[in-house]
Amino acid sequence: MGSVQANENIVGVGGVITPDIVGGSPANTADWGFYTQIVGRNSNRSFCGGSYLGDGYVLTAAHCVDTDLPSQLAVKVGGFRYNGTDGERANVTNIYVHPNFNSRNLANDIAILKLDRVISNDKRVEIAAGGLSQYAVTGDQLSVAGLGRLSEGGSTPSVLMAVDVPLVSDAQCRTAGGSYANVGQVSFCAGVPQGGIDSCQGDSGGPIVVNRGGVVTQLGIVSWGIGCARPGKYGVYSDIAALRDWVDSVVVLNADNVSVGYNANQPLTAFELGQTASHTFSVKNTGNVPFTVTQTSVSASGVAQDALISQDGCRASTLPAGQSCQVAVEFSASATGTASVALTFEIDKTNTQYVAKASAQVTSASQPGTCETEWNAGAVYNTGDVVSWQGQLWEAQWWNQGADPSQSGPWGVWQAIAAGHCGGGSPTPEPTPDPTPEPTPDPEPTPPASGNAYVAGTAYSPGDVVTHNGGTYQCRAWPNGLWCASSAYEPGVGDAWSNAWAKL
Repeated sequence: MGSVQANENIVGVGGVITPDIVGGSPANTADWGFYTQIVGRNSNRSFCGGSYLGDGYVLTAAHCVDTDLPSQLAVKVGGFRYNGTDGERANVTNIYVHPNFNSRNLANDIAILKLDRVISNDKRVEIAAGGLSQYAVTGDQLSVAGLGRLSEGGSTPSVLMAVDVPLVSDAQCRTAGGSYANVGQVSFCAGVPQGGIDSCQGDSGGPIVVNRGGVVTQLGIVSWGIGCARPGKYGVYSDIAALRDWVDSVVVLNADNVSVGYNANQPLTAFELGQTASHTFSVKNTGNVPFTVTQTSVSASGVAQDALISQDGCRASTLPAGQSCQVAVEFSASATGTASVALTFEIDKTNTQYVAKASAQVTSASQPGTCETEWNAGAVYNTGDVVSWQGQLWEAQWWNQGADPSQSGPWGVWQAIAAGHCGGGSPTPEPTPDPTPEPTPDPEPTPPASGNAYVAGTAYSPGDVVTHNGGTYQCRAWPNGLWCASSAYEPGVGDAWSNAWAKL
């Protein structure tokens, strides 16, 4: 399955996260009647996959729809052609995102769409319950289908593709390093060590199933991966059995779903001692029941001090389904180190105390970095990590290993954020390599110059500037920029393009 599987690359959880079927063949549509395309309300081009659960509900990945409104989305159940008119079309009336979905590491990457009508129930799929081990063990062949790219950065197929991939143990998957270390509780892996078969960009949200004696059961949802079908990297899937209680609370019980969306842990850009930092927290109603934010407060930890709320648009605000509010905070620091601020808030529909945290590195104005944070070629770095190298302080834009900051251009994985005074100029020797082979880092893409004409299917990156139909557009920052490569987000066309592009 590869990177975060939408019809785009998601750069973040360890590299370029993608999703389309690599190494597969055209699917036998008789086996995939429940396969569902997620499309824009006024479009036929799918940007994610899904599966029909019956009774007017579709299962998909949270990262596919967590920033959308129901009025923007439609589905095609049993749609097997890309940009086709086949399948049964229905509009989306409600979006249910798992309340613990984490957009940074894609934990609990699951969502349910409520449709405006019930599709024929003979198209529904059975989903796993209990535990994954009741259905498959390590090495068993699973089948995954999608309309994602046929190779990393490659073309989109015209028809639904499918491929068989073996279930991988959690222990083996974790040897891939980086964010793979978090796999296991609500996700599982599938693929082969040598690569070559996988899901890819555009497959996100789609189903991975097991066929036991003719009985098909969906075990997972295409979630994320590093690249597509790379050696030593596996596809990661949301574990439906582990998340089944939440699914039933929405579909079986048809219960009112109170769901609060917020970023539990967010890295911020480093700032210098003596400066004042600011941040805006966002709270979103990701359920179907309006709620009112009753309490808000901010606290400081680490070296942070003088934290205060500068603007509160949430307290006493009632949020209908899909709506958001913001709380702006300011803080300073008492010393160099890690400064953290936390927004604590409560709502009237639950007894939960919600905490959203943001952290930044504080550097010295005269010596903004210490050699203790010097870049190491063998270390694994995640989004927001700060290192010093060759007289500069650098911040990681996404997961990486072995990428020399001094070789990172304006669109690269490392961005210079301040002057640094550590020695360091030659890479730290590599440690003994892990048993699992790591791919050679992708060559850094050269962004198109301002004024380059938009070409559908081109692998655009965050910050790229194009012209199209008389307008000039810039690809948005991660994660929205992952969708710039998808023709479903053609700049200026339809009502979904602004999720990926900003008009200049």
